[in-house]
Amino acid sequence: MNPRFLAAIPASVIALAGCGSPAKYIETGSPQSVVSVGEVDMQDVLKASSGMLESLLETGILKTGQSRPAQLVIDKVVNDTSSQFDVGELLFRMREQMVNSGQAQVVTTFGANPEDKTAQDQLRAQAFRQGNQVDGMPAPDFSLSGKITQMKRQAGSTRQTTYTFRLTLTNVRTGLEVWTKTVDMTKQGTKDAVGF
Repeated sequence: MNPRFLAAIPASVIALAGCGSPAKYIETGSPQSVVSVGEVDMQDVLKASSGMLESLLETGILKTGQSRPAQLVIDKVVNDTSSQFDVGELLFRMREQMVNSGQAQVVTTFGANPEDKTAQDQLRAQAFRQGNQVDGMPAPDFSLSGKITQMKRQAGSTRQTTYTFRLTLTNVRTGLEVWTKTVDMTKQGTKDAVGF
């Protein structure tokens, strides 16, 4: 490269090129996390799942199922926001603690989005061999469904987005809603930033 060309580059530009923070580990969901006004961030998922799980376990409703522990099937949780994130992140964090607490077992071979196709095929084959009705297996106590929505507002250069996480637990045998919870996350700012 031409030495005269390099000499013409201002020192400030060269200094900026070398600036920036090196990559590092931080605690997931901590105040050092990136906060995006127009997107669902991991800290939103952690707060929503924690608030919903606490509410669900406090009611003791899972202990009213016929099975011990209660059998739970995950139905559709619709992401009706412009933020493209995996709704499973919210559900898996709740499931982990429900299952590990011994209050519920999640049926992964049944529902709107069966996860374990191998186990599902085995259940169907077993039901066929025994002459049982395939669609009747298994018989969960509860179904969990929900929706995530957003409301965006702007005043001048300030943007604000409220994400609403809603979950509903339905008693499969009665068809009645037995628990519901709404958690709102509102973020405001002129641009995305690090920290709350």
